[in-house]
Amino acid sequence: IDFFRRDTERVNSNMMIVGKSGSGKSFVAKSLLTHLAADNAKIFVLDPENEYTELAENLHGKFINVGNSQSGRLNPFHIITALEDEEDSGAEGSDSYSAHLQFLEEFFLQILPDCDKDAREYLHGLIGRMYARRGITSETDLSRLRPEDYPVFGDLYDMILAEYQSTANDYLRTMLRSLMNHVAKFTGEGRNAKLWNGPSTITTEENFTVFNFQSLLANRNQTVANAQMLLVLKYINNEIIKNREYNEKYGLNRKIVVVIDEAHVFIDTKYPVALDFMYQLAKRIRKYNGMQIVITQNIKDFVGSEEIARKSTAIINACQ
Repeated sequence: IDFFRRDTERVNSNMMIVGKSGSGKSFVAKSLLTHLAADNAKIFVLDPENEYTELAENLHGKFINVGNSQSGRLNPFHIITALEDEEDSGAEGSDSYSAHLQFLEEFFLQILPDCDKDAREYLHGLIGRMYARRGITSETDLSRLRPEDYPVFGDLYDMILAEYQSTANDYLRTMLRSLMNHVAKFTGEGRNAKLWNGPSTITTEENFTVFNFQSLLANRNQTVANAQMLLVLKYINNEIIKNREYNEKYGLNRKIVVVIDEAHVFIDTKYPVALDFMYQLAKRIRKYNGMQIVITQNIKDFVGSEEIARKSTAIINACQ
């Protein structure tokens, strides 16, 4: 079967694999992925139950535990660029810089849900100045920067502390003290420092990458899980874009495949970030020479709130 054939009936390559526990879903998925890998497709698997470690090893791929930083860290302040940014500066760099500042607004909304709006607005202003201190602006040629050139949470904490020490405004001091308490969790000996406080070290040059979510979801910290999902999904989104540009640059036709195993785990009001990603990807990935494979035990797993039902129905309807 050529899943990427296009005609009047075959409008995309998206797929669903549905079957109760033990019926062979994982076996079918692994067989399909092995064939796709043999055809040089670039494959990303979101794995919440540690099902794909052995397959990743057999295919000389990469296994990344997103619940800790041992197999790689994603620095939220690292501006991810596409291939065109690596070759050209100017407008493209500006687009990436601005888009990342917008992304950080969403990221901090996830990790600081109890922070008031004024404090978050002030924080975003500080972040812009933090980048400027590192010489990073909308005019910067991002292709010249190394992971170590980007700021980290420790830099942000130092900026907040310096602001706090230099102002006599009581309202501002109260707001900055609150921000310090929030950001301290992600710096120094803070409980989430190892996950994000440092330069990005995750790479996926391999054509088969498994992002293992098992330990992250087992911690039952929805705030951290949503934020880490946001970073991982942004990373994958960027890889999808880079794959298309890679094909254009070298005149190739490499496919890209995103697999969401045990999708019912991600389709949950606790993790709105993941559902949004699948919903958007289902509609867009065909334009990028790709396919989304959603694997679940039961269609009933997809219903819940009205919003979940609407988006999960769209995901199903977008499957060829």
